Amino acid sequence: MNIILKRENLRTETLQRREQLAPTVRATRSRQIVNAVIEWIQGNQDFDSVMLYLSMKSEVETEALLEYLLREGKQVCAPMIDTQQRQLIPRRIQNVKTHLVRHSYGMLEPNAACPIVPHAHLQLIVVPGIAFDGKGYRLGYGKGFYDRFLPQCPQAVAIGLAYQVQLVADTFPQPWDMPVHHIFTEREEVSIFQP
Repeated sequence: MNIILKRENLRTETLQRREQLAPTVRATRSRQIVNAVIEWIQGNQDFDSVMLYLSMKSEVETEALLEYLLREGKQVCAPMIDTQQRQLIPRRIQNVKTHLVRHSYGMLEPNAACPIVPHAHLQLIVVPGIAFDGKGYRLGYGKGFYDRFLPQCPQAVAIGLAYQVQLVADTFPQPWDMPVHHIFTEREEVSIFQP
């Protein structure tokens, strides 16, 4: 079986496992994951500028993390997806009620009036994924947005949020795939390497 097919099968199987978690289970595990991330951030006070994915569907829910970061006075941004240029644009969020709009992919994103945050200012990037392996490589939805974005932010620490059912032995990474530095699940924090 070729690698493309292996990755596609892995994406389908892992997504099914994630989606089979009951909504109440996902909510409980998301709280556990977010609490672990908050505790970790509190021990790393250098993170003043954070880019955070805004969760959709069965992803680890990030709303509580967003609210915490805003309460703490952090500069918080989320990616706005430019589908034509196939890139992520980090835009600052200051008001959850007025600064977010729904993208055609289904997730919320900052509106076009939110200021763009320069890549060099980002210190922490919270990355979504369908599957993660022990080396920090992730399998996303297959569009490559984060794999193109992360190399533009070499100074930032990248972390992945995942339910335990999303951890796999191998994501069969490609040369362009970018690993995260830490993965947080409801059971553990997996530290891959420090940047």
